[in-house]
Amino acid sequence: MVTSLAVAAVKRAKVVEAVAQGATYDDAAKIAGYANRGGAFKAFWRAVEQREAEAVDNHRALELARLDALQVPLWEKAMNGDVKAAGMVLKIIEQRSRLLGLDKGDGVQAAQTVVMNPAEVAAWKETQRGKPEIGDGA
Repeated sequence: MVTSLAVAAVKRAKVVEAVAQGATYDDAAKIAGYANRGGAFKAFWRAVEQREAEAVDNHRALELARLDALQVPLWEKAMNGDVKAAGMVLKIIEQRSRLLGLDKGDGVQAAQTVVMNPAEVAAWKETQRGKPEIGDGA
């Protein structure tokens, strides 16, 4: 299977190169070894779509890095009760979720969000003393 994928990629590259140099799809099919111009046409546009997908992935990674950079200086302030910083962090998290497609319903029941003021957070933390933390294997 890997070999056939590699062969197909080489054939697509030959078609793209031929078309870029001005060849017709008929000529590109002959050069790359496709049976007809339809195969060359499909290969050409598959290569273009793949390239666009790579560009989208690269742009998504850039935007995620930017969101991370925005969130880092706000996180501690938000966790210490700064309501404005917390609101900004939530907006950044929402944007990240949209960018990653996590905001789309997939039938999985999401956890309920609980909003607490700093006094409530402190009281809750007191109730958690001595309890194992999530992920510590207890």
